[in-house]
Amino acid sequence: MRQRVQIGILLMTIMSLFACQGEGCYPGMRTAEEQALYQRVNDSMAHLRPQALDMIRQQMEQAEDSLTWYDYYLMYGRHYLLTDKPDSLLPYAERTRQFATRQQPQTPRTRGLQAIALSSTAAYLYLMHQEEDRTISLYQEAYILMAQSDAVEGLSDLSANIGDAYIAKNDLAEAAKWYRRALFLSDSLQLPKQQQLTLYMGLGRIYTNLHNFEMARQYYETTDRHFDEMKPNMQSYFLNNYGNYFYYHKEYDKALQMFRRLKAHIKRYDGERNFDMYLCKINLADVFLNLHMPDSARYYLAEPEVFFKEQHVDVGIYYAQTIRIGIALEEQRLGDVAQILQESKGLEINDPGMKAIRESYLNRYYAAMGDYQKAYAGLSDNLERNNSAEEKLKQMQTAEIMMRLTEDTIRLHHELKLNKQEIKYEKTRTIYILIVAFLLAATLGGLAWSFYQRKRYLQTRYDMLALRLLNARQRISPHFIFNVLNSHISKTEKEEGGQLLMLAHLLRANLDLTRKTFVTLEEELEFVEHYVELERQMSGIDFDFTIDAPDKQMLEDIKLPSMMVQILTENAILHGLKNKEGEKRLCIKVEDMGTQVRISVCDNGPGFDIRSNYGERTRTGLNIIRSTVSALNMENGKTMIHFDIKNENGCHASLTISKDIKYPTT
Repeated sequence: MRQRVQIGILLMTIMSLFACQGEGCYPGMRTAEEQALYQRVNDSMAHLRPQALDMIRQQMEQAEDSLTWYDYYLMYGRHYLLTDKPDSLLPYAERTRQFATRQQPQTPRTRGLQAIALSSTAAYLYLMHQEEDRTISLYQEAYILMAQSDAVEGLSDLSANIGDAYIAKNDLAEAAKWYRRALFLSDSLQLPKQQQLTLYMGLGRIYTNLHNFEMARQYYETTDRHFDEMKPNMQSYFLNNYGNYFYYHKEYDKALQMFRRLKAHIKRYDGERNFDMYLCKINLADVFLNLHMPDSARYYLAEPEVFFKEQHVDVGIYYAQTIRIGIALEEQRLGDVAQILQESKGLEINDPGMKAIRESYLNRYYAAMGDYQKAYAGLSDNLERNNSAEEKLKQMQTAEIMMRLTEDTIRLHHELKLNKQEIKYEKTRTIYILIVAFLLAATLGGLAWSFYQRKRYLQTRYDMLALRLLNARQRISPHFIFNVLNSHISKTEKEEGGQLLMLAHLLRANLDLTRKTFVTLEEELEFVEHYVELERQMSGIDFDFTIDAPDKQMLEDIKLPSMMVQILTENAILHGLKNKEGEKRLCIKVEDMGTQVRISVCDNGPGFDIRSNYGERTRTGLNIIRSTVSALNMENGKTMIHFDIKNENGCHASLTISKDIKYPTT
């Protein structure tokens, strides 16, 4: 919710149109004077000046042709996006679109008018109803029309709007691609620097969603240095998203300062009753709640909740109910939470950020009610989202690379086209010299690039290794549950308290392991023991579990990537023992083989069937092990780790590790 304020703002930027010059003229094209006037009025609207609406009405009254009248008619309709009646825009946009479509022949000006009308409708749908697919479709239709219009300067902003819609759809790789395109267009069209600042803010949003706070901070700090250069509506957009950055980074004091600054800014431009102000207030309510000030949260929540219900903004209603859940928890009114959840039935939203905020409060609620199964399920969902965010970060980085390659190709083709005209007038000898020089440079550059790529490839493998190991470890690193469990252990029955104490030990051990990429075999086996005992009690699976290992000194001397034995153990329980009838056995065996050590995880289940679909979690775990083994063997130059799965009265998974293996420092 807090990241939807950009809608309507980019649509208020200047849509500059070309003046008629010679053979480029067409029927209905603006003169230079008409273009300058349109730009002044639109600029007045963008700066939220009080006289802007009067200026628009005056131009509508003085219009000498229908195209000019509809230019200002649509501009008047667009101002509703910044009020508490955004749906009033729709008839203006639809009437304008129908008029422009009927005009024959179609000209750059009529196509530009259609593009603005379509993008205005898309902005409303994105702002009020979260209809991402339809929004993207309308924006892309507008993009095609605008590319053939006299308003090509708007392509950069339109690309950013498409990127925002993909953010709402949680397709961050595609969002990053469109934002990179927007920057490229802004640079190619030599648009004002303040327009590029808006695009940097959009990239900051993407990195905030990915929890890549270091990169997000760089974009926001760069923009903040040019705050006074931006228009008021862009300043509102910046303050809102910078506040979001601090909120998601859990710097609530700074988030409060930023949203208070936004509130004062909106009020300065007579925006007391518009969408931006209601968005600002509900964000303030959430920040106060996280600062443990429920009375202030309740005060700032009142007006936005009424507005969102009146306008049928589902995501706003959902967010307001989420904050009321948080207030009830803060005041220990657990009975009210159930009532609010009942109100939320049937309310469907797609915003992953909103769902994550609610789930954090619900996990506290389930823990307070003693429903640890639901709390554990919520934790699992949260960890899956974290894994998904990491995957989207990799996809986004790939998309950025491809976008940059595309841009370089466009520039290269353009340069070659210009050079071709010059080369026609060069002497044959000069051409040969250039060709030889080019081939020589290409050969040397190719060799240098080959060595560079090899080095980069190895570094990338290690980066991927560290990321995947971190991904595996983070599957069970619930910081907030750890504190909740400690506070409840003393209040529960002896049997249940024992289970909670075991879970607390497991979490503590996992928190210790997350600080390390590689651990001793002793540390890994100790963690697995805690994990198996808790898994056995939580899942209700009764099985015999043993660890057959040499003396403690050898276990301390052997190192391996963390969580590898845990992954094999988890798979053995889930797929080997969970649905087995009769006696169930699980054994972890460590064998000293002189220069090597073998770690085996054996169960007496049905065995491993490569044809079976074990689910995403199992495939991910095995892929992590295989990728880690491959990367470490490549670093050592030979096979130092061997991973094997075979069926011997069940499933027998083993890791054979050389004692001479060298691990990278991470």
